Amino acid sequence: MELVKHFFRGTPDGYVFPIWSLTHLVIILVAFLGIQFILLNQRKLRNPLIGRKFKLLMIIILSLQQIILYLWYSFSGYGTIKESLPLYNCRIAIIFIILAFITDKKIFKNVGCYWGFIGSILVLIMPVDLYPFSFPHYTNISYFLGHIGLLWSTVYILVVDQYRIDRNSLKSILYFTNTYNLIIYIFNKATNSNYCYLNKAPFADVFFEKYMSPRTYSLTAFFAFNIFMILVYFISKTIYKALEIDEELVESTL
Repeated sequence: MELVKHFFRGTPDGYVFPIWSLTHLVIILVAFLGIQFILLNQRKLRNPLIGRKFKLLMIIILSLQQIILYLWYSFSGYGTIKESLPLYNCRIAIIFIILAFITDKKIFKNVGCYWGFIGSILVLIMPVDLYPFSFPHYTNISYFLGHIGLLWSTVYILVVDQYRIDRNSLKSILYFTNTYNLIIYIFNKATNSNYCYLNKAPFADVFFEKYMSPRTYSLTAFFAFNIFMILVYFISKTIYKALEIDEELVESTL
């Protein structure tokens, strides 16, 4: 019981996750191995039975990760309107990925893949916004489990489900992203929050405060989101070409 209380404790201890430590590298390796597994077994995963099992596994993992996180917010006393609402991009992406697996709707796949793919990669490479609780703690596990599951799910949708990102999807996600961020920007101002990091950077904040006014930083953040969406578009095009080449090579050897 004491171990459970310690794992879900609500009193922070100022812990800072050591970036590029052995633990961090192992986490990145796990994420990479999962991607490699999906890429190498994409044809098997297209089997309806196997595919349903994978989707169900991701639905369960991501759903439990979110449910337990918000239960922790509720009972730990750590939750606040400034921090614990499901308004961050990756949290929205996780919800949309779950809905994409359940409904197979294009709108959920589009937002989930654009936001989830680039967001999970950036977070796993630079995990600078972890909660200040030393291991073991649920928020540490939830942080990495959620983003790894999100990354694997987006790769599955792009590679196995063969959801194709095109110009129409890019236009749609740019419109959705800017509309969403504008709403969040107004909400941040009203509540003095920092959802989507539109008011303050998650890292190097001293640099941004020194060389940018708050308004200039916010405009830069809006611009960065658009650049990231466009980057996902071009990365997906590169992946499609590589996969087509691989399939041609495989067919030529049969």
